[in-house]
Amino acid sequence: MRRIPPAAAPRLLRALPLALALSAASLPFALPSMAGPLERAQEARARGNLREAQIELRNLVRDQPEDAGAHAALASISLDLNDTELAEREARAALERGYDAAAGTALLMRSYLASNRAEVLLRDFPQVETPKPVAAQIAAARAQALLILGRKDEAAQSAALARQIAPDVPEVGIVASNVALVQGDRVAAEAVLDAVLASHPDNADALLRKGGLQYERRDLQAALASFDRVLQSAPNSVAGRLRRAETLIQLQDDARARADVDAALKVVPTNAPAIYMRALLELRAKDWTGADADLQKLGPALGNFPNGYLMQATAKQALGQKAQAEDAASRHLARNPDDPRGARLLAALALEDKRPRDAAAVLATLADRGKADVESLELLGTVQSLLNRPREAATAFEKAAELAPQNASIFNRLAAARLATGDAAGTQEAANRAVALGGDTLATRQMLAFAALAQGDVTAAEAEMDRLGPEGRKGDTGAVLDGTLLTLRMDLPGARAAFEGALRDHPNSNPARMGLARVAFLQDKPEEAERLLGEVLKQEPGHAEAVTQLTTAAAGNGPRAAAARAVLEGAQAAHPGEPLLAMSLSAVLMRANEPAKAVAVLDAEPLRAKGGVALTLARSRAYAAAADWKRAEEAARLALAEAPSSILARRQLAGLLVRNGDPKGAEVLIRQGLREAPADATLQQALITLVREAQGPAAAMDAARQLASRPEGRPASLVLLGDLMLAEKQPKQAAEAYAAMAKEVPSPILALRQANAWRAAGQADKAAAVLQAWLANAPDDTDALMLLSQLDMQAGRMDAAEQRLSRLVTLKPRDAVALNNLAWLTSRHEDRTAAAKAEALAQRAYYLSPNQETADTLGWILARNGQAPRAVPLLRRAAAMRGSTQNPAAAYRLAYALNATGAKEEALAVLTPALATEQTFPERAEASRLLASLRGR
Repeated sequence: MRRIPPAAAPRLLRALPLALALSAASLPFALPSMAGPLERAQEARARGNLREAQIELRNLVRDQPEDAGAHAALASISLDLNDTELAEREARAALERGYDAAAGTALLMRSYLASNRAEVLLRDFPQVETPKPVAAQIAAARAQALLILGRKDEAAQSAALARQIAPDVPEVGIVASNVALVQGDRVAAEAVLDAVLASHPDNADALLRKGGLQYERRDLQAALASFDRVLQSAPNSVAGRLRRAETLIQLQDDARARADVDAALKVVPTNAPAIYMRALLELRAKDWTGADADLQKLGPALGNFPNGYLMQATAKQALGQKAQAEDAASRHLARNPDDPRGARLLAALALEDKRPRDAAAVLATLADRGKADVESLELLGTVQSLLNRPREAATAFEKAAELAPQNASIFNRLAAARLATGDAAGTQEAANRAVALGGDTLATRQMLAFAALAQGDVTAAEAEMDRLGPEGRKGDTGAVLDGTLLTLRMDLPGARAAFEGALRDHPNSNPARMGLARVAFLQDKPEEAERLLGEVLKQEPGHAEAVTQLTTAAAGNGPRAAAARAVLEGAQAAHPGEPLLAMSLSAVLMRANEPAKAVAVLDAEPLRAKGGVALTLARSRAYAAAADWKRAEEAARLALAEAPSSILARRQLAGLLVRNGDPKGAEVLIRQGLREAPADATLQQALITLVREAQGPAAAMDAARQLASRPEGRPASLVLLGDLMLAEKQPKQAAEAYAAMAKEVPSPILALRQANAWRAAGQADKAAAVLQAWLANAPDDTDALMLLSQLDMQAGRMDAAEQRLSRLVTLKPRDAVALNNLAWLTSRHEDRTAAAKAEALAQRAYYLSPNQETADTLGWILARNGQAPRAVPLLRRAAAMRGSTQNPAAAYRLAYALNATGAKEEALAVLTPALATEQTFPERAEASRLLASLRGR
């Protein structure tokens, strides 16, 4: 026999399951001639005390140093104890003393593989041809070593050689199975194992691998049977105990699993997988202290287990050791960034520490990677809602709903998030889906009612509130619903009573406070409304509607601008770290020509460290307003670096480059953006503007034609040439340019642009013809319907306009302009049905957009319907928005309503200056007659 060269004996490294192709269970343990210490070793091993058995065998080889069988037995049991250094030394000693060459060689090569020395094995054990038993063992071991090294083709060749030499040797079949497994052929791998077990039914190695394959395909009962057979033939097999325990855990039989783990630890008390598995069982039993202690025993080896740090984080969290828990969860997520369990745990720990923004960041990162599961997305949506980020919450719940389309609870939460964004139609869709899935709760019906109210649909809102019943009308939500419905009906005293009652019972109710603020505005009590909005912002500094209302008032030129600004400044001073407040106030300050103050607000300490494109761009605008062009450009560059796809950031930086004397750089920047987003209309317009300013209209028109010729830039690029002609005061040529483009590529934007160009050219008939032709093929184009209805009204085609607007409000029930115009047209009819319909339409329009036009329409309809007291506040507001001399028609309508309520003196005071002007308006004759009546003539 070829002599086996000596080799170094490194420390043990935990081998992979496939590495141990040759098992101690298949090797001889003792010879019949042994006695004394051997019997005691066998007895110790039977009790599971391998360490005691090893000691007895050490004594045996010390007393009988030439006994080859004793050395082999000591090598075998040392391998079971992972003492590979001793195993290698004793295997060599056995071979040197004449032990069976094949069995001894197998023992020696097992020690190499167990100590992760595949390369050394290949060097120390070159392939031999004889004797055949040794040659087969070497070929099998070399195949396994080659597999470990990833050299699959060579491994297959070596495994084939082993089968050719000794096809019936179990170790040869096992390594052939391993080769098939690495090649991805699980069917072939299992077939080879079945062949081995047919001739060697008790082979522990083959049974372990067979059970492993059954476990992987989730045939757990079959896997359990295989592992049972392993332990019948090798009751002290640690691998058998642990594989069976793993299977029992999956079968929820934790008691039996714990018995197997304890048995394995009795054999090898330091076995890391066994300690890990015991910790897992302790976690499942909520034995947090025991689990923590076991996980600490693993030390640095904890990171070798896929869920080690996750388990440690769970135990530490339960024990209240928050810092250690977060550290462990962070380690797990760093190693497993796509694991939603780790992200959820880290987010939960951040929430416990009152850091919702950190929780949202962790979960959002997972979602952005496309790895979030339903639970992670639900938690993300919940956290975003806590942070008053309804749009982000809705996005998270939408993704969760895609993954769980039958989950009524998710659709309910999606409905709530959409309601918070003002998406009434989306709220209805999600809530109705929840109802269809069996989630018809009180909250769902309340959301449907709110959605109907948000769309100004009184009938649908009343129907939903009837479904709510008495219980649904109780509490804060019920009172807010009632108050909102009364507001929509313009029963302002009733709405006020409802909201005030809700605030008495629920002083912290911001929905009730916002409802009362709306009523105060409608009752022309701006001071009260501003106070209420300030109170809302004390509790919710990021409340979008409250901020918008105050910003609109503060940025205007009305008498309440200063007061609204003071409220906004107070809220921002109380919450200097709220980006929305800071950006809104800075916009007001810049409008008031106070850029230095705007910069100070945005550069305040709490905001300085915060990112976000919107905030960075706001800083850039403030710097520019303060003529700090360098910092303005730096901020714009920072915003673009943070969000390279941001069109706003790119446009702002381009504008600053032009201002700072680098128009070429600006053009390059815009063209780069167009390469990434060639169909973006904003970038296209920006490029044309740059070329026009730098090179003139002719060059800009050439650039427009060039952009329009590229299919990837359409349809936005098709309007560029016509837009330039309009800018050059050439509406007829613009209309013809749009028409030429439309012949090539028909599109709604070209039809609208062409109509508007003919309108600007004073040819309304051609504009109407273009729109009629377009609507013949696209009857639901709402923009075309709106523009054509306006042309109809201007031309006196009132019935046609009414018909188009009726279609439009069906398609867009929240379009306040369409509702207002339709209400005005409907009020022309004298019958009661039309009057009621006009009033309902006007109420919806005013609720959705309470401005001068909608207040005027609703007030006039109410006044003509005999409801002058309700009309006066609305008409007073409409007339006050512009002076009576500027809008005599509004003054007449207010005077009409005042006269109907008996306030003749005030009516006279309003109407007299209005008719003192020479302005004409349709009702001037009626106004003159009213004035004469008021003067007693």
